[in-house]
Amino acid sequence: MKVKCVLIDCAPMHVQLLVPDLLVPRLLPSGTDPGPGIRLKALEILLAKGRRMEGAAPVSAELWLKTRFGIESAGDAGAAAWSLLGDKITPGDSTWLRADPVHLSVDRDTLMLGDSTLFNVSEAEAEALSAHLNAHFSPDLVFLPAHPRRWYVRTEKAASLLCTPLAQARGRTISAHLPGGVDAVPWHALMNEIQMALHDHPVNEARETRGELPVNSIWFWGSGAFQPVSSRPFDHVLSDDPLARGLALASGSTAAPLAPDATSLLSAASDGGQVLVVLDALRAPAAYGDLPAWEAQTEAMELSLIHI
Repeated sequence: MKVKCVLIDCAPMHVQLLVPDLLVPRLLPSGTDPGPGIRLKALEILLAKGRRMEGAAPVSAELWLKTRFGIESAGDAGAAAWSLLGDKITPGDSTWLRADPVHLSVDRDTLMLGDSTLFNVSEAEAEALSAHLNAHFSPDLVFLPAHPRRWYVRTEKAASLLCTPLAQARGRTISAHLPGGVDAVPWHALMNEIQMALHDHPVNEARETRGELPVNSIWFWGSGAFQPVSSRPFDHVLSDDPLARGLALASGSTAAPLAPDATSLLSAASDGGQVLVVLDALRAPAAYGDLPAWEAQTEAMELSLIHI
């Protein structure tokens, strides 16, 4: 799925905002009148100061970031290693993939992909499930839960895969988004083995007893070894997305998580230069077609930007 992003330049700090899924029409059924909607005065001002690019094809946030940092590799290639750096772990020379915990649910005759924005995973649960997978698949694969919601897997064997980033696949059927490429077939089989290994794990049994969604699968994407970044388009990158932070660090820029409001956000880059702020809280509600949640997140964004 292509994700429309809005890019806004703001003076005098040369701040660029990358806001995936700010444009709401695709959340509404075809022919639906969106009604009066919500007024977002701060965003309206910023949009009015922006430059509209006619004829530009929509791209995913992941591809936009890679292109902006001068990376020409196709699709999601290499994203895991840069993300790992953004999560403050040195990737070394190994091949890495994102191996994010997900829940697959049956919808008629297909499987729907749900990510951890729909459920909580504790650090202890992530460690226990990863240890269980390592007991099954190590040393060929070593799972690393760098964050309860973001897991990685290391392999010493290069994998020629074309995968769909989780942010683009969630909320959709998995059949159209399974890994492709030369090495796809064994990785499909591996996903099936992982699902069987997770099925009756005590962590998942306890989650189901509590009425919580079990972590019953892993979503692979971003395959590749760490590669240096050829371009340094920003002096500072502020984002909760580890890919954005990792690309910044690989380019020699500084990187930090988002601050709670505009004043704190801009003070984090107070020495000026080119600043990229990635505001991606709209992506999950947009992926699941949750218009009320999208509106709530948009209003929260409005409050955080009110002083820019």
